[in-house]
Amino acid sequence: MENQAILRFHGATKRFGSFVAVDHVDFEVHNKEIVAIIGENGAGKSTFCKMLTGVHSIDEGEMYFEGKKVNYRNTTESMKAGISMVYQERNLVGMLTGAQNICLGSEPGKGLLSEKKAYDRAMEIRNKLHLSIPLDVPVEELGAGEQQLIEIMRAFYNHPKVLILDEPTASLGEGEVEPFLAFVREVREKMDIAVIFISHKIEELFAISDRIVVLTDGKNTLTDSVKNLTQIQVIMAMLRTGKSYGRVSVMEKDFSRLPTVLRVERAVYDGREHLLDFQVHKGEVAGFYGLVGSGRTECAEVLFGLRKADKSYEFNGERITKCNTRDMIERGMIMTPEKRANGMFRSLSLVDNICNLFLKKELAGRGAGVLKQVKSREFAGRVLADNDVKYRAPGQAISSLSGGNIQKIIIGRSIAIENISLLILDEPTNGIDVGAKFEIYRKVRQLTDNEDEEKRIGVVFISSEIDELLNVCDRIYVFADGNIIQGFERKEFDKQDILSVAVRGKKTDE
Repeated sequence: MENQAILRFHGATKRFGSFVAVDHVDFEVHNKEIVAIIGENGAGKSTFCKMLTGVHSIDEGEMYFEGKKVNYRNTTESMKAGISMVYQERNLVGMLTGAQNICLGSEPGKGLLSEKKAYDRAMEIRNKLHLSIPLDVPVEELGAGEQQLIEIMRAFYNHPKVLILDEPTASLGEGEVEPFLAFVREVREKMDIAVIFISHKIEELFAISDRIVVLTDGKNTLTDSVKNLTQIQVIMAMLRTGKSYGRVSVMEKDFSRLPTVLRVERAVYDGREHLLDFQVHKGEVAGFYGLVGSGRTECAEVLFGLRKADKSYEFNGERITKCNTRDMIERGMIMTPEKRANGMFRSLSLVDNICNLFLKKELAGRGAGVLKQVKSREFAGRVLADNDVKYRAPGQAISSLSGGNIQKIIIGRSIAIENISLLILDEPTNGIDVGAKFEIYRKVRQLTDNEDEEKRIGVVFISSEIDELLNVCDRIYVFADGNIIQGFERKEFDKQDILSVAVRGKKTDE
């Protein structure tokens, strides 16, 4: 390893409004070194790397590449300098061949695309990396591991000196991970390159990296050589400190005597079987926790009929094998989306956003009569009042509200369904302030702790924030690789244990 870092950042800082995503981070990577970056969801890992590549501007701090102070304005500039990033999201064109994808946007030759030159250039890169992936077939016919390697081959098109891999194994099958890690190690050994490896999987990082950097709430809380660290030390550095949440009171309940609203064991989707052994009782808040790609949202989408699956589960005593969202809503289940944008019509009024989403049959029928309009406004008024939404007029566009008030509407209209028995909330507090978060926690506990047991419902609360799950839930299920690997009752809640299970991808007793 050379003494001088090929890439160095001093005081890297990135703000989005009042939110500090990356907070004065110091970082460096040397030639022929693999530096791993790990942290909880939202810790700032991807944002930091996007600062390195010019995707995000630098608000504060100084960046040096090959000893020179730089500030890239876009990815074109960073790639020309020698920094390439392979993003977590696939960025391939399925109908194009591997060679065409590798050269896409930088095709050799002038005028018409020179297929021969593109293929020869792709072959040159493939041989340099000692790979044997077919380059003359559409990438949609390749496996996930092969597609990932095509992405990396494309990153090598401009002869990078620093390669950034963002969650590169997240979409790989179990048998594809180790060959991929071996490939990365081989690239480090045989080529003049530095590697930044972002991952949630702690065992992978210890297997592949020279140094580990831990980001927590945008801050660098640990940097050291792998040989000086243990997995427990890394997990402890990841634990969030200083998080302030309004506390809610959670009633002690004997769930053994309460009706079971939902009971799930397993389902087949996305090409394989998933073990999903969990249940939700009436009056219970069941939390879903897991790192990026763990499968929490996918499980919820299967239950709600948004994702095709071969499944069989019990909902309100009824065996469900086939369903769509309308079926599940009529049965009493509703799910709010992870992205607020997917749960609203930005240009429509508050009334339209509340009443046009099939919540009341008498409001969703055809016609625009005076009676329907009156009922719509009355119903919308009740939802706005019951959920303490701050607004000017019911006819204003929903996009003019704050994120917290929009979320109150999305949740409020959902629980206005008369026969609702299960509410699935996917990242309901994402992007809203602490006060708005507390209001959502309080609303959730009101739904499950109603003095009238007949009016209680079950809630599935999906979140990337361990602290809020510890605050609001009766039970927490931890996901990894699409499966539920362990459940924790409230009396067993321990932040370190839960994070350790999620990061290691296995039960605490294994």
